[in-house]
Amino acid sequence: MNLSLTSFSRKSLRQNGRTFWLASFFLPRKQATKATQLYAFCRLIDNVADDLNYNNQNILLELKEYFHTETHVPETLTATEQELIATIKAADFDTDIIQELLSGLIGDLGETEFVSQRQLLRYAYAVAGTVGILMSKIMQRHKREAEFHAIDLGIAMQLTNIARDILEDAELGRKYIPMRSSIEEIKTKQLNNDVTQNLDIVINLSEVYYQSGLEGLTYLPRKMRPCVYIMAILYRAISRKLKNNGLAWQLGRTVVSPIEKTWLIVRSLPFCLWLMVIPAPRLNTTRTHQGNLHRDLSGLPGTHQ
Repeated sequence: MNLSLTSFSRKSLRQNGRTFWLASFFLPRKQATKATQLYAFCRLIDNVADDLNYNNQNILLELKEYFHTETHVPETLTATEQELIATIKAADFDTDIIQELLSGLIGDLGETEFVSQRQLLRYAYAVAGTVGILMSKIMQRHKREAEFHAIDLGIAMQLTNIARDILEDAELGRKYIPMRSSIEEIKTKQLNNDVTQNLDIVINLSEVYYQSGLEGLTYLPRKMRPCVYIMAILYRAISRKLKNNGLAWQLGRTVVSPIEKTWLIVRSLPFCLWLMVIPAPRLNTTRTHQGNLHRDLSGLPGTHQ
């Protein structure tokens, strides 16, 4: 990877993913580099999907074709962006998983209004559970079951995103949380018990998936575990802070301050040391993953069927 791509990836992580950037310091250098590339790729395609100045649907469709065949990277992207995408393709990730990620973004273009928890969870899998699978490969997971827990952690973090951004998403014509209230009602910023109650349901649901995600840490090599744990607790702190603040969604995005993040990391260090000591589960042990968590994900690659 040349210097320009290295700088591009690191800048993307530092500017757009402070939580991931902080957690990456706890990774070995090789894995940190690969994880940074993956984050930069995910941020790039997410920006393409969200930027109305792009011909975004065509670019995402071209990318799907690129990861499926030997076509060229979309020429409308910069040279560095094209190199990043080529690097991800060369990384030997499961292309079916990348296809699901791109399909999730394509399906999110325009107005979105979910009416069921199944829709919500399948969307969270598409745009974040897939990233969990890709990241588990970078983290050198010991056993395929690690992917089930990685999916759950990705879903949990996406549910946190959705809870945090409910107002911003409404402004973009998107309503991911199933509820009676319309997008226009959310945009008024008026207190609404329907919104608050369903927001609480999503945060509680995220806790279930966080728990499962963290239960899979022992399937990773010892030196990888602290990074994933810290990333999870920093992200979970967002939805927990939102809940502790009375679910005041109408006030806009909830942010965990640098001081709060630093304190969470310091408090986590003893547990991180413990994570680096405990052994991985034996290969013949009973499954630890709860299959019912993937009941709504039937038919999707990498899930617990």
